[in-house]
Amino acid sequence: MQKRRTLQGYLLIFMAGVFWGAGGYLVTQMSNMGVSSLMTAFSGHFLSLLPLLIYLLMNKGIKGLKISKKGLFYSIILGALTKGIFKLANDTAVTLVGVASASILMYLAPVFAAIMSMLFFKEKLRGYQHFAVLLNLVGCIMMVTGGNFAKLNISGLGLTLGVISGFLYALNAIIGKVATSGDDPETMTFYMLLFSTITMGLFAKPWQHIDLFFNSKFLLWAILNSMSTGLIANLLYLKGLSMNVDASKATIIASAEVVIATLSGVFLLSEEINFIGTLGIVIMLGSIVLMNVNISLKSKETITDDTITSVR
Repeated sequence: MQKRRTLQGYLLIFMAGVFWGAGGYLVTQMSNMGVSSLMTAFSGHFLSLLPLLIYLLMNKGIKGLKISKKGLFYSIILGALTKGIFKLANDTAVTLVGVASASILMYLAPVFAAIMSMLFFKEKLRGYQHFAVLLNLVGCIMMVTGGNFAKLNISGLGLTLGVISGFLYALNAIIGKVATSGDDPETMTFYMLLFSTITMGLFAKPWQHIDLFFNSKFLLWAILNSMSTGLIANLLYLKGLSMNVDASKATIIASAEVVIATLSGVFLLSEEINFIGTLGIVIMLGSIVLMNVNISLKSKETITDDTITSVR
Protein backbone atom coordinates (compact mmCIF):
# COMPACT_ATOMS: atom_id res chain seq x y z
CA MET A 1 0.00 0.00 0.00
CA GLN A 2 2.82 2.40 0.92
CA LYS A 3 4.67 1.64 -2.34
CA ARG A 4 1.53 2.33 -4.32
CA ARG A 5 1.05 5.64 -2.47
CA THR A 6 4.64 6.61 -3.31
CA LEU A 7 4.09 5.84 -6.99
CA GLN A 8 0.98 8.02 -6.93
CA GLY A 9 3.08 10.79 -5.40
CA TYR A 10 5.59 10.65 -8.24
CA LEU A 11 2.75 10.64 -10.78
CA LEU A 12 1.28 13.79 -9.20
CA ILE A 13 4.69 15.49 -9.36
CA PHE A 14 5.04 14.49 -13.00
CA MET A 15 1.61 15.94 -13.77
CA ALA A 16 2.59 19.15 -11.95
CA GLY A 17 5.54 19.42 -14.33
CA VAL A 18 3.21 18.90 -17.29
CA PHE A 19 0.93 21.75 -16.16
CA TRP A 20 3.88 24.06 -15.49
CA GLY A 21 5.26 23.26 -18.94
CA ALA A 22 1.94 23.91 -20.66
CA GLY A 23 1.90 27.32 -19.02
CA GLY A 24 4.68 28.45 -21.35
CA TYR A 25 2.17 28.77 -24.19
CA LEU A 26 -0.22 30.81 -22.04
CA VAL A 27 2.53 33.13 -20.82
CA THR A 28 3.65 33.65 -24.43
CA GLN A 29 0.16 34.80 -25.36
CA MET A 30 0.26 37.41 -22.60
CA SER A 31 3.82 38.44 -23.48
CA ASN A 32 2.71 39.01 -27.08
CA MET A 33 0.26 41.55 -25.69
CA GLY A 34 3.14 43.45 -24.12
CA VAL A 35 2.54 42.19 -20.58
CA SER A 36 5.72 42.04 -18.47
CA SER A 37 6.99 38.77 -17.06
CA LEU A 38 6.48 40.15 -13.55
CA MET A 39 2.79 40.74 -14.22
CA THR A 40 2.28 37.32 -15.83
CA ALA A 41 3.91 35.71 -12.78
CA PHE A 42 1.93 37.85 -10.33
CA SER A 43 -1.42 37.23 -12.04
CA GLY A 44 -0.68 33.50 -12.21
CA HIS A 45 -0.76 33.23 -8.43
CA PHE A 46 -3.05 36.16 -7.56
CA LEU A 47 -5.97 34.94 -9.69
CA SER A 48 -5.71 31.42 -8.24
CA LEU A 49 -6.27 32.56 -4.65
CA LEU A 50 -10.03 33.16 -4.78
CA PRO A 51 -10.96 29.83 -6.44
CA LEU A 52 -8.77 27.94 -3.96
CA LEU A 53 -10.25 29.86 -1.03
CA ILE A 54 -13.80 29.03 -2.17
CA TYR A 55 -12.82 25.38 -2.64
CA LEU A 56 -11.36 25.15 0.87
CA LEU A 57 -14.35 26.84 2.53
CA MET A 58 -16.92 24.75 0.63
CA ASN A 59 -15.22 21.42 1.29
CA LYS A 60 -13.65 21.95 4.71
CA GLY A 61 -15.31 25.02 6.16
CA ILE A 62 -13.28 27.52 8.14
CA LYS A 63 -11.07 24.62 9.28
CA GLY A 64 -9.73 24.51 5.75
CA LEU A 65 -7.77 27.68 6.57
CA LYS A 66 -6.36 26.34 9.83
CA ILE A 67 -2.62 25.88 9.72
CA SER A 68 0.05 25.29 12.36
CA LYS A 69 2.73 27.86 13.18
CA LYS A 70 5.27 25.54 11.59
CA GLY A 71 3.13 25.21 8.47
CA LEU A 72 2.67 28.98 8.27
CA PHE A 73 6.42 29.50 8.58
CA TYR A 74 7.12 27.03 5.77
CA SER A 75 4.38 28.61 3.65
CA ILE A 76 6.08 31.98 3.96
CA ILE A 77 9.45 30.46 2.99
CA LEU A 78 7.95 28.51 0.08
CA GLY A 79 5.91 31.44 -1.20
CA ALA A 80 8.35 34.30 -0.73
CA LEU A 81 11.62 32.49 -1.38
CA THR A 82 11.13 29.45 -3.63
CA LYS A 83 8.35 31.05 -5.67
CA GLY A 84 8.68 34.85 -5.49
CA ILE A 85 12.46 35.36 -5.25
CA PHE A 86 13.02 32.35 -7.53
CA LYS A 87 10.91 33.97 -10.22
CA LEU A 88 12.77 37.26 -9.92
CA ALA A 89 16.19 35.57 -10.04
CA ASN A 90 15.26 33.41 -13.03
CA ASP A 91 13.66 36.24 -15.01
CA THR A 92 16.65 38.51 -14.41
CA ALA A 93 19.02 35.71 -15.44
CA VAL A 94 17.06 35.35 -18.68
CA THR A 95 17.54 39.03 -19.48
CA LEU A 96 21.29 38.88 -18.70
CA VAL A 97 22.38 35.55 -20.21
CA GLY A 98 19.46 34.53 -22.42
CA VAL A 99 16.80 31.85 -22.23
CA ALA A 100 19.11 28.94 -23.09
CA SER A 101 21.77 29.71 -20.49
CA ALA A 102 19.17 30.52 -17.81
CA SER A 103 17.29 27.28 -18.48
CA ILE A 104 20.46 25.19 -18.17
CA LEU A 105 21.43 26.93 -14.92
CA MET A 106 17.94 26.46 -13.49
CA TYR A 107 18.11 22.76 -14.28
CA LEU A 108 21.12 22.38 -12.04
CA ALA A 109 18.25 21.91 -9.57
CA PRO A 110 18.39 18.07 -9.65
CA VAL A 111 22.05 18.22 -8.63
CA PHE A 112 21.29 20.58 -5.74
CA ALA A 113 18.28 18.47 -4.72
CA ALA A 114 20.33 15.26 -4.68
CA ILE A 115 23.01 16.88 -2.49
CA MET A 116 20.52 18.42 -0.05
CA SER A 117 18.48 15.22 0.14
CA MET A 118 21.57 13.27 1.15
CA LEU A 119 22.44 15.89 3.78
CA PHE A 120 18.99 16.47 5.29
CA PHE A 121 17.02 13.28 4.61
CA LYS A 122 19.87 10.76 4.34
CA GLU A 123 18.50 9.72 0.96
CA LYS A 124 20.92 7.61 -1.03
CA LEU A 125 20.91 7.40 -4.80
CA ARG A 126 22.12 4.28 -6.56
CA GLY A 127 24.90 4.54 -9.13
CA TYR A 128 22.56 4.57 -12.12
CA GLN A 129 20.42 7.24 -10.43
CA HIS A 130 23.45 9.53 -10.19
CA PHE A 131 23.80 8.88 -13.91
CA ALA A 132 20.13 9.83 -14.35
CA VAL A 133 20.83 13.24 -12.75
CA LEU A 134 23.70 13.76 -15.22
CA LEU A 135 21.53 12.64 -18.14
CA ASN A 136 18.83 15.10 -17.11
CA LEU A 137 21.28 18.00 -17.23
CA VAL A 138 22.82 16.85 -20.54
CA GLY A 139 19.36 16.41 -22.08
CA CYS A 140 18.35 19.90 -20.96
CA ILE A 141 21.49 21.42 -22.49
CA MET A 142 20.89 19.61 -25.79
CA MET A 143 17.24 20.57 -25.89
CA VAL A 144 17.55 24.29 -25.17
CA THR A 145 20.64 24.85 -27.34
CA GLY A 146 19.99 22.39 -30.16
CA GLY A 147 23.75 21.84 -30.16
CA ASN A 148 24.43 25.51 -30.94
CA PHE A 149 26.49 26.63 -27.97
CA ALA A 150 26.94 30.06 -29.51
CA LYS A 151 23.56 30.80 -27.93
CA LEU A 152 25.13 30.68 -24.48
CA ASN A 153 26.11 34.01 -22.98
CA ILE A 154 28.53 34.78 -20.17
CA SER A 155 27.65 37.31 -17.48
CA GLY A 156 28.90 37.08 -13.91
CA LEU A 157 25.68 38.39 -12.38
CA GLY A 158 23.52 36.44 -14.82
CA LEU A 159 25.32 33.18 -14.10
CA THR A 160 25.09 33.80 -10.36
CA LEU A 161 21.37 34.51 -10.50
CA GLY A 162 20.86 31.46 -12.73
CA VAL A 163 22.60 29.22 -10.22
CA ILE A 164 20.54 30.81 -7.41
CA SER A 165 17.33 30.08 -9.32
CA GLY A 166 18.40 26.44 -9.70
CA PHE A 167 19.15 26.22 -5.99
CA LEU A 168 15.78 27.75 -5.05
CA TYR A 169 14.00 25.40 -7.46
CA ALA A 170 15.62 22.46 -5.66
CA LEU A 171 14.93 24.01 -2.26
CA ASN A 172 11.23 24.05 -3.14
CA ALA A 173 11.24 20.24 -3.17
CA ILE A 174 13.27 19.98 0.03
CA ILE A 175 11.16 22.42 2.06
CA GLY A 176 7.94 21.19 0.45
CA LYS A 177 8.60 17.65 1.67
CA VAL A 178 9.16 18.84 5.24
CA ALA A 179 6.28 21.32 5.14
CA THR A 180 3.64 18.82 4.03
CA SER A 181 4.50 16.29 6.74
CA GLY A 182 1.95 17.76 9.14
CA ASP A 183 -0.44 20.23 7.51
CA ASP A 184 -2.97 19.72 4.71
CA PRO A 185 -1.20 20.19 1.33
CA GLU A 186 -4.23 22.08 -0.02
CA THR A 187 -4.14 24.54 2.87
CA MET A 188 -0.38 24.84 2.50
CA THR A 189 -0.85 25.64 -1.19
CA PHE A 190 -3.24 28.48 -0.38
CA TYR A 191 -0.86 30.19 2.03
CA MET A 192 2.14 29.55 -0.22
CA LEU A 193 0.35 31.23 -3.15
CA LEU A 194 -0.73 34.07 -0.86
CA PHE A 195 2.83 34.88 0.22
CA SER A 196 4.24 34.43 -3.28
CA THR A 197 1.58 36.85 -4.55
CA ILE A 198 2.56 39.42 -1.92
CA THR A 199 6.27 39.02 -2.73
CA MET A 200 5.85 39.29 -6.50
CA GLY A 201 3.32 42.11 -6.08
CA LEU A 202 5.99 44.27 -4.41
CA PHE A 203 8.05 44.06 -7.59
CA ALA A 204 5.30 43.82 -10.24
CA LYS A 205 3.36 46.80 -8.81
CA PRO A 206 -0.03 45.59 -10.13
CA TRP A 207 -1.70 48.84 -9.00
CA GLN A 208 0.09 50.48 -11.91
CA HIS A 209 -1.47 48.00 -14.35
CA ILE A 210 -5.12 48.01 -13.25
CA ASP A 211 -6.22 48.41 -16.87
CA LEU A 212 -5.02 44.86 -17.61
CA PHE A 213 -7.69 43.41 -15.32
CA PHE A 214 -10.36 45.05 -17.47
CA ASN A 215 -8.88 43.59 -20.67
CA SER A 216 -10.93 40.50 -21.59
CA LYS A 217 -8.15 39.00 -23.72
CA PHE A 218 -5.62 39.31 -20.91
CA LEU A 219 -8.08 37.91 -18.38
CA LEU A 220 -8.73 34.86 -20.57
CA TRP A 221 -5.05 33.89 -20.77
CA ALA A 222 -4.31 34.98 -17.21
CA ILE A 223 -7.13 32.90 -15.71
CA LEU A 224 -6.16 29.85 -17.74
CA ASN A 225 -2.56 30.33 -16.62
CA SER A 226 -3.51 30.80 -12.97
CA MET A 227 -5.67 27.68 -12.96
CA SER A 228 -3.03 25.49 -14.59
CA THR A 229 0.37 26.74 -13.38
CA GLY A 230 -0.75 28.53 -10.23
CA LEU A 231 -3.47 26.36 -8.74
CA ILE A 232 -3.48 22.86 -10.22
CA ALA A 233 0.30 22.46 -10.63
CA ASN A 234 1.15 23.63 -7.11
CA LEU A 235 -1.63 21.53 -5.58
CA LEU A 236 -0.37 18.44 -7.40
CA TYR A 237 3.25 19.15 -6.49
CA LEU A 238 2.72 19.65 -2.75
CA LYS A 239 0.29 16.73 -2.60
CA GLY A 240 2.85 14.54 -4.35
CA LEU A 241 5.62 15.60 -1.95
CA SER A 242 3.42 14.61 0.99
CA MET A 243 3.18 11.00 -0.25
CA ASN A 244 6.51 9.59 0.96
CA VAL A 245 8.51 10.49 -2.16
CA ASP A 246 12.24 11.18 -2.32
CA ALA A 247 12.96 14.88 -2.72
CA SER A 248 16.05 14.02 -4.77
CA LYS A 249 13.81 12.42 -7.40
CA ALA A 250 11.09 15.06 -7.36
CA THR A 251 13.05 17.65 -9.36
CA ILE A 252 14.01 15.07 -11.99
CA ILE A 253 10.40 14.01 -12.44
CA ALA A 254 9.15 17.61 -12.49
CA SER A 255 11.61 18.31 -15.31
CA ALA A 256 8.81 17.09 -17.55
CA GLU A 257 8.01 20.82 -17.41
CA VAL A 258 10.80 21.81 -19.80
CA VAL A 259 9.93 18.96 -22.18
CA ILE A 260 6.26 19.97 -22.34
CA ALA A 261 7.19 23.64 -22.71
CA THR A 262 9.42 22.79 -25.67
CA LEU A 263 6.83 20.56 -27.32
CA SER A 264 4.08 23.15 -26.87
CA GLY A 265 6.36 25.68 -28.52
CA VAL A 266 6.86 23.36 -31.48
CA PHE A 267 3.23 22.31 -31.96
CA LEU A 268 1.37 25.42 -30.80
CA LEU A 269 3.76 28.26 -31.59
CA SER A 270 5.44 26.76 -34.69
CA GLU A 271 8.88 26.95 -33.09
CA GLU A 272 11.59 24.83 -34.70
CA ILE A 273 13.59 22.08 -33.04
CA ASN A 274 16.44 20.18 -34.66
CA PHE A 275 17.64 16.60 -34.24
CA ILE A 276 19.91 17.48 -31.30
CA GLY A 277 17.03 19.16 -29.50
CA THR A 278 14.75 16.21 -30.16
CA LEU A 279 17.41 13.85 -28.85
CA GLY A 280 17.66 16.03 -25.75
CA ILE A 281 13.93 15.50 -25.12
CA VAL A 282 14.36 11.73 -25.40
CA ILE A 283 17.32 11.83 -23.01
CA MET A 284 15.41 13.89 -20.44
CA LEU A 285 12.45 11.52 -20.57
CA GLY A 286 14.88 8.62 -20.28
CA SER A 287 16.41 10.17 -17.15
CA ILE A 288 12.96 10.34 -15.55
CA VAL A 289 12.37 6.65 -16.27
CA LEU A 290 15.87 5.68 -15.09
CA MET A 291 15.47 7.59 -11.84
CA ASN A 292 12.41 5.48 -11.04
CA VAL A 293 13.50 2.04 -12.22
CA ASN A 294 13.96 0.79 -8.66
CA ILE A 295 10.40 1.84 -7.76
CA SER A 296 8.98 0.04 -10.76
CA LEU A 297 10.88 -3.12 -9.91
CA LYS A 298 9.86 -3.09 -6.28
CA SER A 299 6.28 -2.34 -7.16
CA LYS A 300 6.04 -4.66 -10.14
CA GLU A 301 3.75 -7.12 -8.42
CA THR A 302 1.46 -4.37 -7.19
CA ILE A 303 1.28 -2.74 -10.59
CA THR A 304 0.56 -6.07 -12.28
CA ASP A 305 -2.28 -6.83 -9.87
CA ASP A 306 -3.74 -3.35 -10.34
CA THR A 307 -3.51 -3.66 -14.12
CA ILE A 308 -5.27 -7.04 -14.13
CA THR A 309 -8.01 -5.64 -11.89
CA SER A 310 -8.51 -2.58 -14.12
CA VAL A 311 -8.66 -4.76 -17.24
CA ARG A 312 -11.34 -6.89 -15.67
